[in-house]
Amino acid sequence: FQEFARASFADKKKREDFVCRVLECSHCSQDRYGFLAFEMLLILCELYDPDCLTRQNFQDVVDISQKERMRKAFEYLNYALYQTNIVSTHHKFIHFCRLRIFFLIKNVHKQNQKYCSCCSSDFERLKNEMIEDFDIGSILNNIEKHQAAIYFSRRNYEKFQVSIIQYPQLNILRYGVVGKYAQSLYDAFSASLKSDVGNDPPYHYLEEAETLMRDPLLENLDDIDIYGNNAKLLCQILIAQRKYDEAKQILSPCLEKVQRVLGDSHDLTTVLLQIEGMIRSHF
Repeated sequence: FQEFARASFADKKKREDFVCRVLECSHCSQDRYGFLAFEMLLILCELYDPDCLTRQNFQDVVDISQKERMRKAFEYLNYALYQTNIVSTHHKFIHFCRLRIFFLIKNVHKQNQKYCSCCSSDFERLKNEMIEDFDIGSILNNIEKHQAAIYFSRRNYEKFQVSIIQYPQLNILRYGVVGKYAQSLYDAFSASLKSDVGNDPPYHYLEEAETLMRDPLLENLDDIDIYGNNAKLLCQILIAQRKYDEAKQILSPCLEKVQRVLGDSHDLTTVLLQIEGMIRSHF
């Protein structure tokens, strides 16, 4: 598989794809995950920048093309670590490593923005920044740095609100940006119930999260995963506020559609059924 990764890297047509098509089997078209994907992505990282894992100070690099290769190597390394996080038990360590990589990528972007291939326009630059901040917010949430996660997610949301006026095509990021901000608020509230014993929980987080998730533009009925996950988060927020009737009204049609399309054994169906049980226990 290492040789396959090297051959894919050498193929100019395959290199047009972000991961050189190494994450899809050429015979059965099945996606590759876990350690197999990790090994091939790590090979691609080393092919772009052999010194990626050993360089002491990347700021000393002045060659533009070398900085571009460094950026791509960091992105492959981040994606490789994401694969190991699926199967590894060392989740927190992996999260911290990925967080460090994202800040290195941002630093390289800042130094090399004019010549960076992924920032060919202001739209592309903004899109990449928002995707990076979305991922950083997710990682901060996973390591339970809830206030930092809210900061990054709120900043990303505010940037989105301003930029969408000039670049309507950024609307493809709405679900991720808005959903992650609402999720960070809900998770911070949930964490406060466990840690801030004796203090009033930050109910204003739930109110803000509910307002975000009631955005009519998030009601994507065509994409069953987006529809189901939005309904899941909104119901969790409503249940935390004891708004059981509203949660039931939102969950019932969503659960019916998810069961019909994805089946009873799908993970999303299982989660929605658990939420349904929580709601029923209060009637």
